[in-house]
Amino acid sequence: MQMGDRGMPYVPRPDDAAVIRGGGAAPLDNVQHRLLHAGRILVTGGWLVLTYTTIGNREANAEHAVVGLGLLLLGVFLIVLAPVASQFPGAVRVGAAVADAVLFYFFAPGN
Repeated sequence: MQMGDRGMPYVPRPDDAAVIRGGGAAPLDNVQHRLLHAGRILVTGGWLVLTYTTIGNREANAEHAVVGLGLLLLGVFLIVLAPVASQFPGAVRVGAAVADAVLFYFFAPGN
């Protein structure tokens, strides 16, 4: 994973020379894969929380359903953002930061 000088993941800008020539697709593909992977994790987690809260446990709090819905919608946002990553670099930076936080939380590197 490439990190810039500010600790943010590298996302090529539309005016980069490598992107204009067509050779800069590899880092963008890495960002797309991270968005998809984190989105799948969030959608699955949100769906499980919603299902358990609404069907499995009648005594669950309504806050659990709201959190599950938030996770589900955040995951859908990341999945929908992945195919159009080259058109919205600002949104991709935010999405990549969220994806990195999710992936590092669930799959923390060993010490």
